[in-house]
Amino acid sequence: MNYQEEFEKGMSYDDYVGLLDEHLSLHQLHYNKFLIDKKSHSIVESLKPYKILVITEPWCGDSLALLPIIRKISKLNSQWEIRIMLRDSNPKVMDQLLTHGSRGIPIFLFLDGNGDLQFKWGPRPKKAAQIFENHRRQINEGKLEKMDVIKKIRAYYAKDRGVTTLAELIRIFEENEVHETIE
Repeated sequence: MNYQEEFEKGMSYDDYVGLLDEHLSLHQLHYNKFLIDKKSHSIVESLKPYKILVITEPWCGDSLALLPIIRKISKLNSQWEIRIMLRDSNPKVMDQLLTHGSRGIPIFLFLDGNGDLQFKWGPRPKKAAQIFENHRRQINEGKLEKMDVIKKIRAYYAKDRGVTTLAELIRIFEENEVHETIE
């Protein structure tokens, strides 16, 4: 599918950050705590150019932890560009990208130069998603509050500092053979 039009309509990263208000400090904390090891740094630098369309909302806790990771790695590859669209203002696009039948965010669409989808990632890395899945039944049965599980996911993000998220992304890049060809 082609997302060029949506990408062009998307706001810049800086414009989006301007919407974060009371969530800005948490976003910045995740950005500052995320460190990239030398091997990952080299891999990211060698990746093909990407347009990254992020679908999210300023209040999204997962986005507050994950978008800073994408932003920081995008700075290692000058050919990457991030644009952001708000989920609630773009239901037609979001409804094409449902997760388990819901509008889970953030969604990261990695597009080629023409806007064609190369792969989708999100709304959570596998380890964070597993935390939720481990408790889904209890939530559905009313035995556990969803917010209690969200707190566990937030604790995971704080402790992990993006390490396993970066490893997951690198595996996805490698599986999709997305390294720049050197001639």
